[in-house]
Amino acid sequence: MRKNSNLIPANLPSLAGLALALALAGCGGFNGKQDAELGVSYRHPIAVTMNDTTLTIPAAREQSGLSDEDRKAISNFVAGYKERGHGPLTVSTPSGSPNTTTAMNVLVDVRDALSETGIPVSSISYAPYTAAAKDGDAPVILTYKRYEAKASPCGDWSMDYAYDPANGLPPNFGCASQNNLAALVADPADLVQPRTMTAADAGRRQTVFEKYRKGEITATNRDDHDSAAVSEVNK
Repeated sequence: MRKNSNLIPANLPSLAGLALALALAGCGGFNGKQDAELGVSYRHPIAVTMNDTTLTIPAAREQSGLSDEDRKAISNFVAGYKERGHGPLTVSTPSGSPNTTTAMNVLVDVRDALSETGIPVSSISYAPYTAAAKDGDAPVILTYKRYEAKASPCGDWSMDYAYDPANGLPPNFGCASQNNLAALVADPADLVQPRTMTAADAGRRQTVFEKYRKGEITATNRDDHDSAAVSEVNK
């Protein structure tokens, strides 16, 4: 019995091609091509800027030197410089003001205070600044540069979460993570360029290697203070 070829539509290849095209288009639109290619750092970038951090030390004409509060402030200021400072720590003294002599005496105490913090002399620079002739209490100013990070603000609820045929990413996706990273990073300069690796501990490496060659245990010896006992609360 011969089959009837008229039962097969003549445009079947075209319909099959159209169905395949629709299927591929549906796959291409899922989550969106841009959402797949652009990461969170593009949608919510972190802006890193370099700003000056300053500390003013009073140098009034009746002042004899640094107070205990001034020394404590300098110590805290240097701690911040060691953690996030870049470039030299600059100490600026007034020039042309009536308290120039007092400021130079305060500068001597500032040098001693900086020396007590252990900051290298090579990391300190000294420079005068022009003060107003009538400013009889022009201060001594400590300055260093540091990086600051700030992410884009969150709170964009413009997207309709109840209807999203493209199944795209919401505007706030990753925003909280970026803001947390900007707030918690030890030094925002690391977001601009990674730090260089420190040198390997060649001495320790050689010790472990010699023990390995002799068939000895290479692990570090543990004492009673290093014990990691499991809690018996639930036992």
